[in-house]
Amino acid sequence: MMFEDLFLAYAIGDAFGAGVEFQDRDWIRQHVDFSRLVNARASIRADVPDPEMFTRHYTPWEYSDDTEMTIGTARALLSGRPFTAELLIEYWSREYQSGVATKGYGRNGHGSMRWVYSGAKSIEEVWRFQATREYPGNAAPMRAVPLGFAPSHLIDDYALINADATHPHPKARAANILVARACRYLLVEKQDPAKLIHNILPFLQETDRETADLLLQIDRLPPPHLLQPQHYTLLCGPQPIREPRFPEGIHGLPSDAMLTAGAVAYMLKHFRNTFSGLQFAIRLGGDVDTVAGIVTGILAGRYGSSSLPGFMRRSVEGIPLLRELAKDFGRWVSDNQS
Repeated sequence: MMFEDLFLAYAIGDAFGAGVEFQDRDWIRQHVDFSRLVNARASIRADVPDPEMFTRHYTPWEYSDDTEMTIGTARALLSGRPFTAELLIEYWSREYQSGVATKGYGRNGHGSMRWVYSGAKSIEEVWRFQATREYPGNAAPMRAVPLGFAPSHLIDDYALINADATHPHPKARAANILVARACRYLLVEKQDPAKLIHNILPFLQETDRETADLLLQIDRLPPPHLLQPQHYTLLCGPQPIREPRFPEGIHGLPSDAMLTAGAVAYMLKHFRNTFSGLQFAIRLGGDVDTVAGIVTGILAGRYGSSSLPGFMRRSVEGIPLLRELAKDFGRWVSDNQS
């Protein structure tokens, strides 16, 4: 049951978050009461060449590229083939093309990989672009949850491969290790959430010092009900968001691998209820579909998904597909975990 809860809840957090992605924290707290999905994508304020990129081919309750690529990562593991960047790109492309074949168009979302799918850029050009950014985006950690179920001695290597497949950058690598190791710590080893950050730090501190330093500070933050406005600068970076991070001008979590991973660690440390974790993730504002997907999925794997409202569990896209994937993935874990 854990894997069904995990994959369905991941998609729920992602799909619910996609409706209010890139909205300001204060706006979300005023307009989202979690009794229904709010679709505010037409009002995203972002300086992009194509203003329709956020609404084209989007339907409420469809999950985003976050879940699509997470499914691809899981299927790559299930294939039993050597785990390489080429294998991951193959399976991500399969999931994307499956959507095209079913719906007649590609899924909304996809940052750098959208260029690859469209032929606008090669994967080598994407690597060069991401490697030189000061703060890379969060596409790499968003798809790292399945890696937490690989054999322990392979997790860090797999996390680096996953990052380097699109974002060959120390901060993306560290964020991948964090998400994968958090998943293992809570769902495989079933350890104490309060000690999560302390136990994960040794795995990533040599990969990126700034990420490790941020986690040490996050570990000292008060629990969610005691957070003050200044604490959100630690969780989300300078507020409002400013260059080089995206999207500028709003209060919330930017599309940033390091900050996404830090926020995930904070929530997994403090929340013992899946719905409460989802609510906090959405109320951060900004790039909430990614953080909500990761947190809701892992919390559901630990605490179950029954706390999520029924309308969410009935409405999310792909329920039969996700249930079948969960069965296959559970069998793979039983055969390969050590």
